[in-house]
Amino acid sequence: MATRPSIAIDTVPLPERTIRVTVPAKVAYNLKNIQKIQATVLGRLGCPACCSGWDIRFDLARSFAVDDRLNVREIHNVSEL
Repeated sequence: MATRPSIAIDTVPLPERTIRVTVPAKVAYNLKNIQKIQATVLGRLGCPACCSGWDIRFDLARSFAVDDRLNVREIHNVSEL
């Protein structure tokens, strides 16, 4: 009985296929908001109904800055410091 050759599939995501989406907790814990965000992001990637081939990572916003008056604010990138 002949055996078929096995095919190895690379399961490591390619960096250019990895998408990071950072959302505040207030938004992240609302299913309708997440669905809307996902559709919008997928639309910008070319197809609002399909995420095949994309490694989409949803992160909670966890970066904050504190000023000398102890006011705390969320920051989205280093240029906001």
